[in-house]
Order: sequence, then C-alpha cells, then structure tokens
Amino acid sequence: MVDKDMFQSMILDEFYKQLPDDCTLTVKDVFKENDTKMTGISITREGSNGGCVFYVENMYDRYQHGEDLSSMVSDALREVTKSDIYDMDTKSFTRDDLLAHTIFRMANRYTNQLRLSDVPTRDVPGMTDIVIYPVYEVNVGTRHGTVLLTNSMLEKNHISVQEIHAAAEANTERRMTIIPLEDRLRGMIDEDMAPAGFDSPFLVSYDREAMGDEASVLGAPKVLESLKEPYYVIPSSTHELLFLPKSFESSVENLQRLVSEVNGYVLDAKDVLSNNVYEIDHGRFLTHEAGAGLTKQFVQEA
Repeated sequence: MVDKDMFQSMILDEFYKQLPDDCTLTVKDVFKENDTKMTGISITREGSNGGCVFYVENMYDRYQHGEDLSSMVSDALREVTKSDIYDMDTKSFTRDDLLAHTIFRMANRYTNQLRLSDVPTRDVPGMTDIVIYPVYEVNVGTRHGTVLLTNSMLEKNHISVQEIHAAAEANTERRMTIIPLEDRLRGMIDEDMAPAGFDSPFLVSYDREAMGDEASVLGAPKVLESLKEPYYVIPSSTHELLFLPKSFESSVENLQRLVSEVNGYVLDAKDVLSNNVYEIDHGRFLTHEAGAGLTKQFVQEA
C-alpha cells in the first residue's frame, strides 16, 4: 500500500515530468487554523502574477479513491494555464488604470499562504481566518479575468499599499450590494422556471458588474453597514456570502454543522472560505469558531 510519504514522492516526480519549461514548482509546509500541517505544491508560470497551489493531502485522498495520478497532475497543470491571465504584459499597466480597476477578493488565510505570500493582503476586522487581497480586473476580447497584484508590481507603478487598499475598497463598494436570495435566484434562471411562492429569509452578496466572487462584499464596509439588524454571516464559499437574520435561527451549532457539511462534501477545497460562522451587527463582527466552542468579539477602536 502506498503511504502518504511515498505518494508525495510519486506526485512530485509526476509534476516534474509534466511541468512546462516556463513553470516553477515550490514545495512548502502550510499550517491551517487548527495547527494542522499540510504540504503545498505551488506552481507559478514565468511572467505571471498568479499561480496555483495544490495540497498533497487532498491529492492523496483522491488517489486513494481511485483517481489516476498522471491525470490528476495533468488536470492541475491545466488549472495553472487557465489562471495565467492570458499571458498579458503587466508592464503595460499604468498607475491610474490599476487604481481604477482594482477590487477586493477574499480567501481563507491558512489555505492560501503560498499563493498570497507576496500580495498586500488586509485582515477582515473580527474575522479570524479570512483575508482580503486586491486584484486587477481585465477584459481581453470576450474573456474576463483578474491579475493578482503583488508588492513588486505596486512598487513598479509607485502605488503604496494604503492607496491600493483604498482604491479596492471604493471600487468594491461601488458595485457590491446585498439582496434577497430569491431575487438572486430569479436572476439566474428563466422567470417561467422560478418556483412559485419561493420565499427565503436569506440575503446574499451580489456584484452588479460581474458574477463569481461575490464574497468580496467583506471589502465594502459601507455596504455591510446597510444591514439594519443583527445577522449571521455564513461563508458559503469564496464566491458568495449568505446572511441570515439572528431572529430566524437561534442555534449557532446548527449553522456551523451546515457550513462544515457543505465545505466537506460539496465544495472543492479551493472554494472553501471559512469553517466558522460569524455574526454582524452594525458593521461589527463576532466570530463563532468551528469546533472550539468559542466566540471572539471585535471591538472597533475610536
């Protein structure tokens, strides 16, 4: 039987066999929020500000369930190519262009340590495991993508971390809102197919200009302050957030169980934002830490 150490050696050999000449592979230990150590394989492409990280433990689990090792690596490298922002020349970006088209994205700080190691991240006050990072949005023909902004890229364009964060916050607030979940669903399906009498207590984050990464509302404090009553914040994925009135559900444990099950059985590992459930009240967060039975109150300084 192939154990994890042997598998790690095998998967690295396969990565090196298939690795394109313009790609670099780095192996590094990553510690998650519960001090669990995972082994990350980071693949970056020459000239790219992005890259992808794959975890040996996740791939080992897939291997144990019968997935072919060679195909697994091929799929991973295709993901690297897809994330490589269309081979754009980042030297052509101007300072004004970057400030005008940069918005926030959100990620789990523990599972993205390698990918965000050279990125000017910002904490989400009161959230223990979620981090903000700025990306530059770009359209090439009919294709839409984002460039991960690195510290060196900002330095070349004479942009400070404070400036890029302020621009990302303003741009995110301009386009993000929070709407009823039923309105969001109706906008995604034909009106004739919408379920009759559908009524949900949930609200959902919504980007007026682009779909796909709508959890970015966490980088828009003025939008969050529009919530007029206490809500639970449910990190359904890196792509969206759900908001449930506290008056509707009294059991945080039920919500934590729901988040854990979705993260464990429904989402791809790369789409998991947090295992925690949060509360928000007038823009302030309270953290209910999964499995720890703890809460942490964020008190905003004057």
